[in-house]
Amino acid sequence: MGFPTKINYNWAKGFPGGIASANPRRSAIPGPMGFIAGAAGVTVGVFGWVQADGVTVLNKPIASEAPTGFVLRDQTGLITAYLGESTMLLPSGFNVQLMTGGDYFAVSAATAATPGQAVYASSTDGTLQTGAAGTAPEGTVATGWIVTQGGAAGSTIIISGAVAPIAGSNE
Repeated sequence: MGFPTKINYNWAKGFPGGIASANPRRSAIPGPMGFIAGAAGVTVGVFGWVQADGVTVLNKPIASEAPTGFVLRDQTGLITAYLGESTMLLPSGFNVQLMTGGDYFAVSAATAATPGQAVYASSTDGTLQTGAAGTAPEGTVATGWIVTQGGAAGSTIIISGAVAPIAGSNE
């Protein structure tokens, strides 16, 4: 571990890719092989796409389709970089869990986020951008998710994907 370079006076709101509430959650159901990180690995806390083989997950789409889900931070980290201190990358071949509904911590990399805005995913690396519904920024695709707790560009926000009611329930 390197020498500390900053001091936080308060606890972080949350960590990208983490679960943000006790509300219902939903995950993408993989086939018998599960979902596996592709050759370059998969970044946690952004969106991921299942590739044509139905198993491999990358942070970029095959074409311009919506992402399969949000990459959940649910595993023990494996820091493989020489003298590395942290990583958000699931190495190639590791299992990946993609969430299709629920509330999660994320980072809006390029834009400030306000509650109610639509969430868009970069088609090159799955990072988030926010904006008005129906106005996808250049190089992004709509995700169907919304911002529920906003923040400045580069800060931790909370995003929510719709969770369908359970069949037969009164919801």
